[in-house]
Amino acid sequence: MKMPGKKAARNFLQQTFPQCDVAFLAGSAAREELTERSDLDIVILDEMQSLSFRQCFICFEWKIEAFVYNRTSLSFAFEMSRLEGIPSIPRMCAEGIILKDDGSAVEIQDVAKEYIRNGPSKWTEEKQQPMRFMITDLLDDLNSYTNDKEKMFVAYKLFDIVAEFVLRANGHWIGYGKWMYRSLLRFDKHFCERYVEVFHIFLKTGNSEPLSTLIDKVLERHGGRLFEGYKEPL
Repeated sequence: MKMPGKKAARNFLQQTFPQCDVAFLAGSAAREELTERSDLDIVILDEMQSLSFRQCFICFEWKIEAFVYNRTSLSFAFEMSRLEGIPSIPRMCAEGIILKDDGSAVEIQDVAKEYIRNGPSKWTEEKQQPMRFMITDLLDDLNSYTNDKEKMFVAYKLFDIVAEFVLRANGHWIGYGKWMYRSLLRFDKHFCERYVEVFHIFLKTGNSEPLSTLIDKVLERHGGRLFEGYKEPL
């Protein structure tokens, strides 16, 4: 029988990072949502490590992802999360189960929670412009191409970057994959459900009009489509 996730994580630490100072078991294990296919995500603070790294293991029949930092690189990771708008590491620390503690684990969690509460760095108009231009260009492609296969690739790209634009332009965190959906749902449930609905319409029927119309409404709140006058360094 497979070893329980928390016990496997503790045994992994003793076996692989016995000298570490602090460790958090994060992800689905911390949320008590583990399945047989889940990974064990562990954030490890180890002052013996000069460089931060991510390393994958298979131990005790579990896939384990170790995110290893020292105090300086962990602080840098928090700040990079704020700049990039993706709170993966702060969230893992804030919500994680403490597996090992040198006395600073709660303080680290408090700092992580503060980062999450404060949100990502704000997008200026200058930062929004490249995304508005890219979305405008993709909308033109979506509405003008007759090749259904090409339109599908355009629509997938639009679906991803428009979600990012909506969240970042409104000062909210983004994420990858399922976390983008969760972030959009947390920001505006009605918009999220409508956005998924119009994308499904396109996939099922090839009709891009509802998707295009909704994206145009998003852009209107931030100055509309952008082409004429747009300039960027090369």
